[in-house]
Amino acid sequence: MRTFCAGALAAGVLCGALQPAAAAHTTLSLAAPGTTPYRARPWIEGYQPSREDALFRATYPLLPMHNILKVYVSDAGSYDAAGIRFSARVPHTEHDIDAEEMRHEAALLIKTAFDKFPDLQTVDVWATIPVPKTELTTVESTVFSVSADRVTYLSVRDHGLDDEAFLDSFGKVWVAPQVPR
Repeated sequence: MRTFCAGALAAGVLCGALQPAAAAHTTLSLAAPGTTPYRARPWIEGYQPSREDALFRATYPLLPMHNILKVYVSDAGSYDAAGIRFSARVPHTEHDIDAEEMRHEAALLIKTAFDKFPDLQTVDVWATIPVPKTELTTVESTVFSVSADRVTYLSVRDHGLDDEAFLDSFGKVWVAPQVPR
């Protein structure tokens, strides 16, 4: 598997640092930085609320043991992109999922996003582990990231690739060194 350095995750790390994963499904204060204006739907970042909600509802059932935390959709004219951030920790436990499970879940999320939303050109998926607020400035919570593009997806989706080969076809996979292999 090809891996990227931590610098390739700037967006994921930034988003992970803005709001601790453990707080994602609680009532959020509008005054707190990195929170959403949609109190009842904290997974919506607010760029394209109806599309973000639709993507969340299409992907949330895919991860039965833990949570999708945030969904981002941006529309730049003829180029639509999405991001999905999920928790790599099973809620209310100290159990973190391993690299194989992260790859499997990322593959499911990418396939579902591209299949159900044909206008998306790019899907970024990253996993985070909750970090106590006191450690936010010294500990990175992002532990996995992959960027997928529609052209590559269409060229490999019917080849029966396992999760690792499927994700490697995008050439942009990063797994943190501390994630169990």
